[in-house]
Amino acid sequence: MQKIHTPEGSFSFDEIRSGKFAIEDEYLKYTLNFCKDWLSGTTHFTFTTSGSTGSPKAIVADREHMLLSARGTIKAIQLTAAEHVFLCISSKMIGGAMMLIRAMELGCDITIVFPTSNPLDIIEESHPYTFVSFVPMQVFEVQSDESIQRKLNRFKHILLGGAPANENTLLALSKLTCEVWQTYGMTETLSHIALRRVGKDKYYEVLEGVHIKKDERNCLCISSPITDDQWLLTNDVINLVDETHFELAGRIDDVINSGGIKIFSYDVEHAIIEKMNELEIPPKPMFVCRKPDEKYGESVVVVMMGEKLNDEVLEQLKDYCKTTLGKYAAPRHFYFVNEFEKLESGKLDKKSTLQKVLNKD
Repeated sequence: MQKIHTPEGSFSFDEIRSGKFAIEDEYLKYTLNFCKDWLSGTTHFTFTTSGSTGSPKAIVADREHMLLSARGTIKAIQLTAAEHVFLCISSKMIGGAMMLIRAMELGCDITIVFPTSNPLDIIEESHPYTFVSFVPMQVFEVQSDESIQRKLNRFKHILLGGAPANENTLLALSKLTCEVWQTYGMTETLSHIALRRVGKDKYYEVLEGVHIKKDERNCLCISSPITDDQWLLTNDVINLVDETHFELAGRIDDVINSGGIKIFSYDVEHAIIEKMNELEIPPKPMFVCRKPDEKYGESVVVVMMGEKLNDEVLEQLKDYCKTTLGKYAAPRHFYFVNEFEKLESGKLDKKSTLQKVLNKD
């Protein structure tokens, strides 16, 4: 009998459907009520966009569209009823909700834990889970922690989405024996519309029924039954390989205009990681963003988690960016924080983190 396991008890699908569960925690109560609504045949659900690219907004999702999304993933990565789903991202966001729907449609066991930045700390190396979705921050320690690597290898399929992952994290994940799928999607597409196997595929491949093109900005446009076959415009700059494959170049709104020169924050992050690896400096969670600059309009800044790097190293990082990307790409400031601010979805909140840093200056 399929069950949903929570920190406050386990319940069969029939018990969930009939409302025979008693939960005190508000997050768990919300999650089980969502499962109850789905199992009872509710036809429409409301979600809020993550807020990572603008003000959060409400999206009303149709049940049939959600089923199409769930079945697309199930078919693409060949999930079966034998899976045991581990839910450690928020069920209030579309990514977590779709994990639940895939499991309920397959008839899988589900284990629900509270969404945190380090969910792997609470499971054993011999855990029974086979299918999971993470945001990159939750698996950052895979780069240096062998215990985390062993725990991840117990899964059969790992979805990685919600935010870009840095190259060191992707390299470490590519060495796992399980399948790790980098996802591309958004609330408006009801989770991902394309997948890329980390360490195996160079390009994203769209799910069945999804059509893509690029607009005059070179940004991705998406059409599928989930969008009612209307073109959905994104702000993601792509290299369109063919009608089913594409490569992400970065977000158009992540372009920093410094002194009239346009710089992709991803390129600066890549250069910094490359130089830190060369200097054999342990990886640090970080992001690159813009800061208003009186002289240049905008300047490149870097926010890193952890102890401050010494001034000599920072100068080497700046020089490397200048040499490889041009003088305007050299970071004007490096800021160091104990932790990053987060959105409810678990994604990094760059804007709030930077603002908190600047308010301290």
